[in-house]
Formats: sequence, C-alpha cells, structure tokens
Amino acid sequence: MLTSLVDAQGRKQAALELLVRYIRIVDDPRRLAEWPDLFGDSAEYVVITRENHERGLPIAVIRDDTKDRIIDRVTIIKNFWGAGGRAEDHHYNESWPRHIVGPAWVEFTESGEARLGANFAVYATVQVDPEPRLLALGEYQDVVDFSGEIPKFKSKKVILDTSVLQDVFVYPL
Repeated sequence: MLTSLVDAQGRKQAALELLVRYIRIVDDPRRLAEWPDLFGDSAEYVVITRENHERGLPIAVIRDDTKDRIIDRVTIIKNFWGAGGRAEDHHYNESWPRHIVGPAWVEFTESGEARLGANFAVYATVQVDPEPRLLALGEYQDVVDFSGEIPKFKSKKVILDTSVLQDVFVYPL
C-alpha cells in the first residue's frame, strides 16, 4: 500500500512538473521549438470555447489532432507568421505572453494516466503597446501519459471561457 502511495505521489509530482515546463516554454517565444517535445506520439492539442465543449460540439478554435500537426504549428509560426525571423515581415505584433496558472489538480484513471487540470489567464504585452492585455481566460483539461521514459501530454485541451478572443493569438496558449 505504501509503495503505491509513493508511486502515485511521484506520478502526481511528475504531471505537475510537466505543466510547469509547458508554461515556461509557452511564456518564452524563443523556446517554441521545444513545445512539441512535451507531447506524446499520438497526442492532440485543442483550443475550444467552453460553450462548444459543454455542448459536445466538435468545432474548435484549434484542433491539432496529431503530433505531426503540433509540429506543423511550430513550422507555420516560425516560417509564415514569423516570416523566417525577419521582424519587418511579421504578420502579427510580436508580444510577450505571460501565463498565470493555478491551482492545479491531478486525478488518476484506472489505466494509469493522469487527468491534470488548472485554471489559467494569459496576458500579452505587445511591443507597440506597453499596457498588458488579457488574451485568454479558461481552464486546462489535460491527459498525461506515463508509458514512456518521461511523462508527456496525451491530450492538452484549452477551454476558453469566452467565445471571442480579444486579439489574434499565434503562440500556444
């Protein structure tokens, strides 16, 4: 019994550390290339409004339903939105995101996966405007897989509390 309790505590801590790594990476646009490494080979990344989520509607703001699409998102951000690194060709106002997350909770399924959840707010400070703006508010509902050497997201679902975003977002939420 004590061994399973210690194992559960270790997996809970590992799931929470995965969330912390996620936040550190998405809060630093220079680390964008590291983002897909947080996901397993059969992972999904979904950004959906709470209204559509609760009504069971599949329409999402973003639905990257394979690891390849998650990797493609990074390529598109770097090569199209970021115009290959040339600041004068950016298709958006470069911003510095800041995630405020918490509290986080972890529950285990019978299969050994962890359901990881947390409330979040994402603010963005755009270079052309010194006032930070609220970009998104909502909840993470994630599934963490422990079958590999390190835990990875099997599913990262970002549920937005509002149906309309205040600004275009380019980077992962």
